[in-house]
Amino acid sequence: MVDNLRGPIDKFFRDRGTHLAAMIAYFALLSLVPLIFLALATLGAFGRAEESSYLVTELQSLFPSQSIDDIVRVVRAIQRNAAALGILGGTFLLWSSLSLFSVLESAFNIVYGRPNRPFLRGKALAVVLLVASLLVLFAGLVMATVGYTLLRDFAPGFVANDWVALGLSLLVSTLAIFVFLLAVYSRLTNAELALQDVLPGAALAAVLLQATFQVLPTFFRLSGDSILSLRALGTPVLLLIWLYVAANVIVLGAEVNWWMSQDDEVEQDEAVGLA
Repeated sequence: MVDNLRGPIDKFFRDRGTHLAAMIAYFALLSLVPLIFLALATLGAFGRAEESSYLVTELQSLFPSQSIDDIVRVVRAIQRNAAALGILGGTFLLWSSLSLFSVLESAFNIVYGRPNRPFLRGKALAVVLLVASLLVLFAGLVMATVGYTLLRDFAPGFVANDWVALGLSLLVSTLAIFVFLLAVYSRLTNAELALQDVLPGAALAAVLLQATFQVLPTFFRLSGDSILSLRALGTPVLLLIWLYVAANVIVLGAEVNWWMSQDDEVEQDEAVGLA
């Protein structure tokens, strides 16, 4: 496995993947509040209070708890003042949330050596992906909460098992990450890519991201006073570190997809030569 990753890792550093990850992390931090607001607003518009609570719970299990508590507090404040926010403020939040998709497009195109799409076309694609992501999130949360409710009603002992609850949570979140990565890898990259072309990188990145989601909270808890100086700078610093680690994984997944596509082209060329 390590030998198979050596090529993508070498190219990751040639492409300055750590710099690309820093760029993604920065814009992800800027987009986080608008994205959470849009997600909760979508659920609120359909009266899905239970799914809103489930989403916040999942976010708290993925991100450093204090950081996400602060962000959710800001989002709730925005929701309470939604009328005063107005169309202009709502448009600004929507535009800010598109930054993450735009910077992902730029990073993937650097990996593939492709130019970015024209500005308006790129933003239009980002809007489509944002709306699709919100719809998929909405459907996934509804199915997760309905499924959990059914299990709780008909198999209370099964749901009460902590290991079962953890397994279900990991399964749902990993599947959601995998679907999201499939979409952004295949649609944002300015190249003709089918779903099978991005499967390897999406699968690897989804597993690694889930691993970081489990390891980093434990690291923050066990570190104690050793990262007190970072905590003194504010919770966004910890969240930015978290996002930076995740962004490195996402860029590595794109490198794996590019590397696999080159292997496929070599095999095709060899097959044509033999023919």
